[in-house]
Amino acid sequence: MKILSLASKLSLQSPKLVDKFKNDEIMVISPLDDSINANFIKCEIGAISYALALIGLEFGFGGEFWDELDCGELSGESNIGEEELPSICEFIKNCDICVISDEIFESNESSVKAILSLFKGKFGFKIVNLNGDEVELNGELVELEAIPSYDSAVVFTHPHCDEFRAGNYFGIAAKLKDGDEINIHLRQKDIKAKLSIDKSIKGTIGFLGFEGAKYGFEVLKFSPLVG
Repeated sequence: MKILSLASKLSLQSPKLVDKFKNDEIMVISPLDDSINANFIKCEIGAISYALALIGLEFGFGGEFWDELDCGELSGESNIGEEELPSICEFIKNCDICVISDEIFESNESSVKAILSLFKGKFGFKIVNLNGDEVELNGELVELEAIPSYDSAVVFTHPHCDEFRAGNYFGIAAKLKDGDEINIHLRQKDIKAKLSIDKSIKGTIGFLGFEGAKYGFEVLKFSPLVG
């Protein structure tokens, strides 16, 4: 089978699906690296809507929504090169399953759902969540809003373990070093955490795990611990 994963880090979010699809051909569109055997298409954080719109243009979808899109802008904002599109489209045309996760709906939710539904209708693949359950997506094509800026150190939040782990570039961007303890201010909650530098992690995205966390990306905002 051919599996398209839009989940940010499938090995973390759904080891069950990774094992289930271990002998299948996988394409991943995500801002994060992963250890799974797959063809990775690197996408900017929060830009799945732009990536899907770009792919839709390559497929030749038409109408008011599509006619107002600019291919160069979509490519620049999503960081997906126009030269990558033929291979992406060829994969999607023959795709059997598309894996989604809630964080892909953080920006332009309605249009993301609508575009995925269009692709499903045209190419016949199933859309499943991280549990492997088939889901139906209902949305409308509306003008894409600008994606949020993630120019500084960013954390990917998850509920799988208590951790604050990041690479050297994250530490440099945040002006933090290994062992620093801080108060992190999230949209979800404020949390105390101790940074563990993991040199194997590239880029400026770190991992913040805590009980009850929702999957998502946030620019790191913090204050020093007092006392």
